[in-house]
Amino acid sequence: MHLNPGQELLLWLVTFLFSIVGGITGIGIATIIIPIFLLLGSPLPFAKAVALWINVWIMLLSVYKRWNQIRWNLAIPLVITSFISAPLGAKISFFIPEKIQLFLLATVVILSSLFILFLKPKPLFEGTTKSAFIRIGLLLGTFAGFLGGMLGIGGGILVNPTLIILGFDPLMVTSVSAVMVLFSSFSGWLTYTLVGYFSLISSIPFAIAAVGGSYIGNHLAVKIPREITRKIVAFFALAVGIITYIKAFTMTSF
Repeated sequence: MHLNPGQELLLWLVTFLFSIVGGITGIGIATIIIPIFLLLGSPLPFAKAVALWINVWIMLLSVYKRWNQIRWNLAIPLVITSFISAPLGAKISFFIPEKIQLFLLATVVILSSLFILFLKPKPLFEGTTKSAFIRIGLLLGTFAGFLGGMLGIGGGILVNPTLIILGFDPLMVTSVSAVMVLFSSFSGWLTYTLVGYFSLISSIPFAIAAVGGSYIGNHLAVKIPREITRKIVAFFALAVGIITYIKAFTMTSF
């Protein structure tokens, strides 16, 4: 897809600014990038490929910066199942109308944000056994990976709110989510790339913007109180859902 210099600059700035939010929350920004690409006339598969590419670079730095905060008995099952299920979701997406995909994405994201804002989580899994963490990771990773691959997102916008609702510590959640999003985004990006929806040369500036924004976000994350992190995740998800609904409603047909 050809973009004029003004469009490229706009996308670069959006990538940089929202990568800061991604660095703070451990959530990829594919859900923001995809609607903007679509508004500029990009085909949905191309938008998904570039958005997942950006996610990879944001989360690569996030995982490095948060390595010591990651709870691996939850992260590893999430990574394995999401990495396996994301390509399946990506392949199935070619058979589902774009409008339905966007409505599904927006609905899931908005419900997640509202649960975070209005549902008071209890520490349901304090003192939980290692096997219980593994089961949670397996189930959630499969669900998030499949939907993430189908919708062109890393899955963090699904995993992150869900774990917070279940009562997990927000800082730990953002760290675990970053690991899963890194691998599920890479898996989904690879699928779209292999079918020809990606241009490496045109996407390098977005990787630079993603790394720069993520670096700032991760630096801020350790200084922000946990309750504020929780609200940032919620309002970010709510904004993403509203933008996606708007794009879905502006589509002319299924």
